[in-house]
Amino acid sequence: MLRLVGTKRKKQRKGVTPVKPEDARNDVFEGHQGDIITSKHSLLSLMLPPAVKEFYAELEAELKQICGDRYSRDDTGKKRWGSQRGSIILGNQRVSVKIPRVRDTASGMEVPLETYRRFKDPAVFEEAILEAGLRGTSQRKYHKGVPRLGASFGVARSSVSRHWKQATQKKLQQLQARSLVEMDILAVLIDGKRFHSQGVVIALGVGSDGTKHVLGIYQCSTENSTACLELLQDLDRRGLPDEGLLFIVDGGSGLNKAIQTKYFVEDRNARRAVRLRCFFHKWNNLKEVLSEKGRGEAKTLFWALREAKNVSAAKTCSDALETSLKKHNISALNSYLEAKDDLDNLHRVGLTPELKMFFSTTNAIESLNSLLEEDLRRVKRWRDSEHFQRWLATSCLVSEEKMNRIKGHIGLQALKVYLNNICVNNNNVDTYDKAI
Repeated sequence: MLRLVGTKRKKQRKGVTPVKPEDARNDVFEGHQGDIITSKHSLLSLMLPPAVKEFYAELEAELKQICGDRYSRDDTGKKRWGSQRGSIILGNQRVSVKIPRVRDTASGMEVPLETYRRFKDPAVFEEAILEAGLRGTSQRKYHKGVPRLGASFGVARSSVSRHWKQATQKKLQQLQARSLVEMDILAVLIDGKRFHSQGVVIALGVGSDGTKHVLGIYQCSTENSTACLELLQDLDRRGLPDEGLLFIVDGGSGLNKAIQTKYFVEDRNARRAVRLRCFFHKWNNLKEVLSEKGRGEAKTLFWALREAKNVSAAKTCSDALETSLKKHNISALNSYLEAKDDLDNLHRVGLTPELKMFFSTTNAIESLNSLLEEDLRRVKRWRDSEHFQRWLATSCLVSEEKMNRIKGHIGLQALKVYLNNICVNNNNVDTYDKAI
């Protein structure tokens, strides 16, 4: 550890010696072996001593602007008034410094220094700790990755942990409180995920411009209808449209029940949303119960159903698939019929080929879950619910920044018009039925 050479040092709290302006100007530092080195030598790579010098240069420039030159008799009404201890944020750590004081002689009030305010902003330190934590740096080992200056402090395990908690708490509040109105959500994907002993339901939305947004989370033990409905109610309170939506689901009974309860997706005369079924999840269900011969025959027909160019071609594939399943396995046929309407909706809502590819699966939210698992896998024990949700919300917002707009998003405007026709105005039901 390095410390600055000073003339006379006073005992400081926590054993920290602040950097003085004259020490920084002298450009001389003492190494851990007692040898003298300069910031133009090996310390230059650390960039901390030059940064301290630059801070004091900016501070002196501000002082001259406020008070005039040192020892001048300019009648500015503001005078230099000694100094006090303070700290600034440099190199992802706090550095103890001596800060000049300025007083307004007319009012007797202290004049704050803008340079000092900028350099001591605690949000800078919190952001540095947040980024380090998300990169995988342990809070217990944070100090080992920071090039320490002699006057540095605030990188102890307890300090880093405290700032990490504050930073992640802000992320949780941001996720829970942000408005969804400006996002103009058209489609919603919802899925459940477990992290060790903790379970959660996560909602991912797609805006009309093709941008993906993490809409919200709801902690629960299982993906049941109550938890899913509570999540939907929370999204509704924060501005998610209550009609004209497209839901893409994996077929879980709890989620299906919640969407039906709130949006009446199974009632063509009163629906407020349309539900699509993930093709991959449904095929996995079918292939598990089919024989090898039945699986080979059904596979071709099932994926031909997804690739159909229009509703008429999709109906032909669906009829052939039903005949095949009836011959090989009645249970598989019943499983398909349960999801048939949701699968056929892929061709009813007027999607472009690129959008059909995207909305035929829940891959988007599965990818999000993979990113969350990567960030949260290092935590072996959750102390409480708040601890878990802080980490989860932080990872959600960071993962959101990595998501790309969906391909073919220009076609979403046509989808929006179609959904408004059959869900909002409810005046195009006949057209929808004729397309079946």
